[in-house]
Amino acid sequence: MYYFRLQQDKRFVDGMRLEHVSRDMEIYERNIVFVKEDGEQPVYLDFIDHPRWLVSDRMKGLLEKYDRFLRFYSAVLTGRSTRRQDIYWFMEPGETDSLSERTQVDASGACRRLVLAETKVRRERIFRVAGVKEDILIVRLDVAESLQRRGFTGLHFTPVELA
Repeated sequence: MYYFRLQQDKRFVDGMRLEHVSRDMEIYERNIVFVKEDGEQPVYLDFIDHPRWLVSDRMKGLLEKYDRFLRFYSAVLTGRSTRRQDIYWFMEPGETDSLSERTQVDASGACRRLVLAETKVRRERIFRVAGVKEDILIVRLDVAESLQRRGFTGLHFTPVELA
């Protein structure tokens, strides 16, 4: 089976920035998140990975079909001046201890070379990699293909080695 690291497309890194959202913030059942509007019209992507994983309502619907154990928390993205509101979802995938001995992690805990152990992955479809400092989201080939076929914006897939 083939796996891919799912990240936000780097062409859209500054596409949409969020106010007061951090990696360690508390997420509630309902959240209101304001979009920073610095003069330019922000690009509303279907997938945002920084500082937290955030998916559009349409993308959430597809991901739920592949993994019924994914947890989502609603977020209403609001533009103050444009008064635009869109429903997005903070995504919390399950964590899987899937690293191979061939994975290279530096002294700070950052992953330099990601290699997954095929025996530990157990045909998971969507998961977060345990044992590394950064948040790494992995999707299986069928999920990646399905996302690409439906034309979601802001996605970048990088193949992951299996050992």
